[in-house]
Amino acid sequence: MAAIDSASFSHPTGRERPAATLVALTLVRVVVGYEWLVSGLSKLANGDFAHGLAAQLRDLSGRASPWYGHFLRGAIVPHAVAFGYLIEIAELAVGLVLVSVAVSELTLGARLPRRTRLALRRLAVAALAAGIVLVANFELANGGSFGLRLASDSFDEGVDLDTVMVAAQLALLVAFAPALRRRTR
Repeated sequence: MAAIDSASFSHPTGRERPAATLVALTLVRVVVGYEWLVSGLSKLANGDFAHGLAAQLRDLSGRASPWYGHFLRGAIVPHAVAFGYLIEIAELAVGLVLVSVAVSELTLGARLPRRTRLALRRLAVAALAAGIVLVANFELANGGSFGLRLASDSFDEGVDLDTVMVAAQLALLVAFAPALRRRTR
């Protein structure tokens, strides 16, 4: 773990974060990235996502809030195949970026030039933002409540995966935002 560059993960107060915090952040990034990677690969491997998206969205639009259901039926369903391919590509890209950047920082860390580390962080932040947009739309399409109400069934989870993914990605954005504001030397 010595390759992790703790100076580039400074706390906003200027103090360095402990190595355990850096490892935890890296693990969370890898898990979130892996979820996106598996989701995108599953869609590609099954081969039916893009062409089946219109029917799925028509079904889901009844569960979504009225404003989002109208948006789905009017703007997305007519172009569902194109959106299906975009979703597949976006999920793969988000997953690949998050996992690759985390592994690069973990293994190469301080050996990477400062500008490269900053570029990788910016790429990871962009991937996290894209992931939040994707998962927020999935939650809205499913009529989800982002964990703000009790489950309707005692055998159901309290908070769904989409809500956890939004929270994890927001936490990672907060963790990495201070590092992006610093200038390269």
